[in-house]
Amino acid sequence: MIDLHTHSTFSDGENTPTQLIEMAHNIGLTAIALTDHDVVSGCVELQSAAKKYPDLLAINGCEFKVDHPATMEIIALNIQDLTPYLERQNRLIQARKKACMQRLEKLNKLGYHIKWEDVAFDKNKQPRKNFAKPHIVEFLLSSGQIKDRSFAYNQLLDKGCPAYVELNAPSPEETIDFIRQTGAVSVLAHPCLIRLKGQDLYNEVSRLQKCGLQGIEVHHSDMTKEQMEEYCQMADALGLLRSGGSDFHGEGELPEVKLGIGRGQVNIPHQYIERIIAASNSAQNAKGMPLKKSNNSRY
Repeated sequence: MIDLHTHSTFSDGENTPTQLIEMAHNIGLTAIALTDHDVVSGCVELQSAAKKYPDLLAINGCEFKVDHPATMEIIALNIQDLTPYLERQNRLIQARKKACMQRLEKLNKLGYHIKWEDVAFDKNKQPRKNFAKPHIVEFLLSSGQIKDRSFAYNQLLDKGCPAYVELNAPSPEETIDFIRQTGAVSVLAHPCLIRLKGQDLYNEVSRLQKCGLQGIEVHHSDMTKEQMEEYCQMADALGLLRSGGSDFHGEGELPEVKLGIGRGQVNIPHQYIERIIAASNSAQNAKGMPLKKSNNSRY
């Protein structure tokens, strides 16, 4: 069993990359990908921690927010060279910081009391490396200004709400091309959360495939059994790689979402990552890129 969608303290997760590795080992995962939002800084720690467990494959990844009429994110998997991603993350973090400050301004005008310092530092008073809506929601909850997370997202922060701010994100086409140029594999994240369904979703995924999209998440904590079957059929019909993960952020934010199994319905076979790595290696070989050997001897 594997998990190809997780988050750490380097974005909006509660656990460090080292802790994620320890947790993955303890529950018997054979592979885990760190896919923090727009940043790859945590991958260095991930790989260092994984050296302790040669039977656990640690995958460098990143989840990118993209500019799209529907809510959409693209994941890069099997990143070998972090350099272009580190350069890109500096620009994206600045965009996230600006959007976060604009959200705070709107919230204060709505009568909420929240300062920049309330989200810029974590619970240990350490500066955050990234800024996201969950940090705002957590403070509003802990300060007693809201009673549940769903209210914050559905009534305040999501699209169409009074404190919504559009993140100035790159297009999906540019993001997919960037991932392709680096030799990593691009995967459409959680299609169940995209505001497209049925044939409309199929047509859009098909269009993105023509732009270079290589995979789609067919397992996710928010998917029903029927949705997982639908996305598996879509992936196979289009010839896309299957991927998936729990989207684990930590048990404090969503205690029902567990690493590796999500809400209990996520069960991802190891073959998925084998095929993703093979596709990545093939792309890098075609570009004449030097292939880096995994810390797992099977690859």
